[in-house]
Amino acid sequence: MHRSLIVIGCVLVLGCASTPKPAAVPPAEATKTPATAQRSQPEEPRYLTPSQILKRLEESKVSYSVEGRDSPPGGWADALWPQRVQAVEFPRVVVEGGERVIREWPENPRARALLDEAEPHFEARRYEEAGKLYARATEVCPDCYVAWNFRGDAAYFAGDADTALGHYRKALSINPDDHRSWFFMGNALARLERFDEALEAWAWCLTLNPRYPVIRQFFRNNASLGLVILEDTIVPRGYAERTANGVSIQFDPNHDPAWLAFANCKALWLGEPSHRQEMTGTTEEHFNSVEELECLGSALAVHVGQREQGKTESSDPTLDRLYVIAQDGMLMEAVLFEVGARVHPQLMLTMEDASRQRIKAYVLEHVLVPAAKAGRYDL
Repeated sequence: MHRSLIVIGCVLVLGCASTPKPAAVPPAEATKTPATAQRSQPEEPRYLTPSQILKRLEESKVSYSVEGRDSPPGGWADALWPQRVQAVEFPRVVVEGGERVIREWPENPRARALLDEAEPHFEARRYEEAGKLYARATEVCPDCYVAWNFRGDAAYFAGDADTALGHYRKALSINPDDHRSWFFMGNALARLERFDEALEAWAWCLTLNPRYPVIRQFFRNNASLGLVILEDTIVPRGYAERTANGVSIQFDPNHDPAWLAFANCKALWLGEPSHRQEMTGTTEEHFNSVEELECLGSALAVHVGQREQGKTESSDPTLDRLYVIAQDGMLMEAVLFEVGARVHPQLMLTMEDASRQRIKAYVLEHVLVPAAKAGRYDL
């Protein structure tokens, strides 16, 4: 099965089918729900202000150095939040010990053989022949949601979006946790001009996989839909790392000075295990939203202060957007969507339904938006 549910060439217009508690992802527990790490965290952590952070750094026995450096084109996001968890290609979410865990979807060898047999027909655009084999695969294995999706693809590319929609719905009824099924269904709905329903489906796709490149390329190439997926809001221009002598605090002087406050905060979390213990209940270093909320909050505090003083010559538009998001009470969702999904691409699959709904609301408000609405961030 070579397509892996990603249909090549699906970038033409409709031409493709197919505030919760602080969250943490310890490396050893990365496929489990963040609830494990939440138990030891305070219900309402007391975030430090930029001046309080600076004071702790100055009083520390750890050596902190500050350096102005050019940041990479996309900021220091990759260095700060490297991917630590390998995504499961065909995910199955199960509850084990009261927690949601991601496992591989069980494979049916007979159905798999039929899908492999159909693949050359599909690639050669012999959709009727491919569809017959996909239909046999769903008969052999009615619970093989992948086969239902492929069967939907054959119908979709043969020009029968209505039949394709039925097959995609069947796939989702079996496994609602694969983002690709939602993407395919959204495209079929759009082909049928059911755009409100399509938007909901696309929003679920992004909720389950925030960094899915296929849907992002789809909207870049389909401006006529009137929708855009906004680029990342959290583009850090500050960074901190350990050195042989202590901790290096780095910031890009060509960007908003607020990022120095962010870098100071990151340095505090690196250099002072007592602060990590105070905020999260553990000194273990892993992604957690408490740290990100404190450091981004510190940056926003300085950013807003600079704007109030009229010092906007180096102001970053990304922080303007982040401020709007914070004003909407969705900073946590932004952290999980942009940062958490970098560390663990399938983090959202481990979350409870209510948390997923909040992420979806964030997507519809601040990510997948009408093109005309994108200008709301011009403050």
